[in-house]
Parts: sequence; C-alpha cells; structure tokens
Amino acid sequence: MIDISNINKIEWKNTKVSVLGAGKSGIAATNLALSVGAHVLISEHGDLVKITATQNLDIETGGHSDKILDSDVIIISPGVSDKIDIIQKCKELQIPIISEIEFSSWFTTSPILAITGSNGKTTTTSLLHEMVKNAGHNSMLGGNIGIPFSENVFTERESGQKNTVHILELSSFQLEHIELFSPQISCILNISPDHMNRYDSMDDYLKAKLNIAKNLVTPAWLVYNAADPALEASLRDRHRTQLFSRLTNQQVNYHVNGEKVYCGSIENPQILFYMDETVLKGPHNIENIIAAATMANLFGVNDLHVSDAIKKFSALEHRMEPVVSPLPLNFINDSKATNIASAMAAINSFENITLILGGQDKGETDFSELLESMQGRVNHIICYGHAAESIHSHISSYGDSFAIYNFSDAILKAIEVSEDGSTILLSPACASFDQFSNYEKRGDRFKELVSSLGVIHE
Repeated sequence: MIDISNINKIEWKNTKVSVLGAGKSGIAATNLALSVGAHVLISEHGDLVKITATQNLDIETGGHSDKILDSDVIIISPGVSDKIDIIQKCKELQIPIISEIEFSSWFTTSPILAITGSNGKTTTTSLLHEMVKNAGHNSMLGGNIGIPFSENVFTERESGQKNTVHILELSSFQLEHIELFSPQISCILNISPDHMNRYDSMDDYLKAKLNIAKNLVTPAWLVYNAADPALEASLRDRHRTQLFSRLTNQQVNYHVNGEKVYCGSIENPQILFYMDETVLKGPHNIENIIAAATMANLFGVNDLHVSDAIKKFSALEHRMEPVVSPLPLNFINDSKATNIASAMAAINSFENITLILGGQDKGETDFSELLESMQGRVNHIICYGHAAESIHSHISSYGDSFAIYNFSDAILKAIEVSEDGSTILLSPACASFDQFSNYEKRGDRFKELVSSLGVIHE
C-alpha cells in the first residue's frame, strides 16, 4: 500500500492501482496512472469498457471482483458509491481509497481554482474560466463540467504547457474521498437538499461539500456565500475566508445596488456592470457572477478583465437557455435544474409560466416547497415521468396541473394549455434517468420538439 502522507516518494512503477468505474473519469484516471508507470486494473460493474487492454492494464467487467483487494490504492469514480461490498472489504484491509480529483492533483503543480455547491456550479465555473483566460492564463476547464481533471492533467504533462490554471467544477460525489487536495482558491456557492438517495442525511451531504476546503492552508482562500445559513453556521470561524453576497455590502468585494453591480469600496465604488449588460438573468445568477468575480479578484485578475468576461458571456446550454420557436410562446430549456432549489431559482426569474416538472426523484423530495415561488408566476403545471404522480400529489392544491408520464406528451400538453406570450419552462427538479441517459439528452429532446411543432398552436 502507498503512504498518502508522502506521495512525492511513491515509486509508481511498482504500484498497483485499481480504478472502480469505467466512465469518463475512470478512463481518464486510468490513462494518467498508466502514464506515470503504474499497473492498473480498471473494474466496471457493467459490461462495456471503452478502453483496450495493454501492457500494465487489466480490465474486468460485470462486477467488482476480489482482484481489487490486491491493490496499493483504489481510485473510486464519482458514480460509484463507497457503500458497495468491495469498498467495505478495502476499508477493512486499510487500502487507501481516493477520488479521481485527489489522484489527479498529485501530478500537477499548477494553481487550482475549485467550485462546488448545490446550484450554479456550471455557470460560475464557466464564467471564472473566461475571466482567467481574459487575464492571459492558460485556463483548463474540468471536473464535473465535462472534462475529467485527470484528462486535463494528462494533457498538461504531455504537452509541457506553461502558465496553466485548472478551473474545476466539483460535485459532492467527487469530493467524498479527498485526502491532500488543496486548491489555491475554493468556493462553496450554496447548500440545499440534493442527492438524498446517496446520503444518509443532510449533514453527510454538507460534509462532502466542505471537503473542498479540507486542506486549506495559507495562502489559499475559501470563498462562500454569506447569505447561506448552512455555510455561515459551518464556516464562520474558519480563517482565510472571503464572503460574497448580493444581499449585503458587509465584508464583500462586490455589491449590488439597483440595476448595477459595484466593485471597490462602498465609499468609492466603481461600476462593474449593469444588469442589462449580461445574458445571465435572475437573482441566483447575480450570486454566481459575484462569486466568480470574487475568486478572480483573489487570483489577481483585474476588474476590467472580470467585467469584460461578464458582458461577453453566453448562456449555457440546458441552463435557463432560450429556445427559438415559431410559436407565440417563450421556451426555456432548464433541463440541468435537477433539484428543488435550482427549479425555484428559474421560477423566480420569469412570469406567466407553464412549468414542466418531473423525471426521476432523487430521494423523497418535497415538491410542495415550490408552491411559494409559484404564486403569481405559474399558471399551469405539467408533471411527467416516474415522479409525475408524486409531484402532482404535492402541488395539486395549486390549481391547474396535469400528470403525464411520457416526456414528449408532456411538452405537447404544455403547449396546448399555454396562452400566447406565456413562458414554457422546463425546470424539472428531478434527475433525467427514467427516460433519458442524462439531463443533456432531455434538454436536446425538448429543443427538438419545440423547433418542430409550429402547427400545434394554430
């Protein structure tokens, strides 16, 4: 077994690494491990692995065998729960278990700026990436946003590129097995219930998120939302923290005043941007913007580069994305909204809404929490998928709601009941896995239907 406390002395050519899970991050971690000379076993519960066995690489499919127990270190992919039997056996044998994020961080000395939170991660991470690029750095975007961190580290090492900065979006799953990972700047955007089918309690979920700053040492910084009660309670006594919030001007670098966001001191404020200069709409997106700006500022990016990135930033696909249609209706693809807080943020950004909720519930969700946000904004509610009946039972008191299993039929029903000028908002508050392989496929299907049904509303 390896000594994690002294990774610089590990002789990788004599090290046996097992990678559990052969998704994107598992394959990327395997390639990185092979590149440093390790002998790798990649173990997949399913039947397909998109990598070919080579020297120093063994592959097993159809389950995780006891071969894994003959390992010096285990890299566990984010989609693999550590409650499975083989991981329990590894723990009993005291084999180190680490995340792909942890492993990757051992092979780069470049600065890491990392963001987590229940909502807004992708927008904030993408915007920070643009800010850092504006300042002339070779910014590499990775983590939960699509490109595994280990793939970016592999590319960095193979190319010998300089002036690299790793900008990471991190999920709670990716942060579960952190040991030494220590970003230069960490950020926690917010905390609200999510993935309760994975965690035993809200406290367990919060602990996973807080791992992003587990190894905070000077000169590193932790940035967090001053208005989030769970974060404020957990982090108020931490050193090296910088707050952000649109709701207060105290102890923050950026503050909101009417239709403007200011930088600098309250006594001598400078306008960073006007609200109508960005495509990012809604109070939650103002939070995302000032979080990214706060991180960029701490990294040394000047406010001119920050402001320019904000104004040039384009809407992200599947996150409050406008969809062009020949119908006299406004369509918004917010398929990435897979929990209550994210859907609530979208609802609060529009009016005259026909709301589409549904998919696969992530763990006994109380959809009635949406009712307050719906008041005065939502006219009709379409509930679809496995969660349709559950959602309908929670929100039926609101009024005009329908439970329809098939996703395509649900979209047609939304168009049928909506008045001209309405906003049809797909913000599901659920995972997509009942009818789609991921939220991107769900959003793509929504856009296909919207663009092809011009005759429905005649």
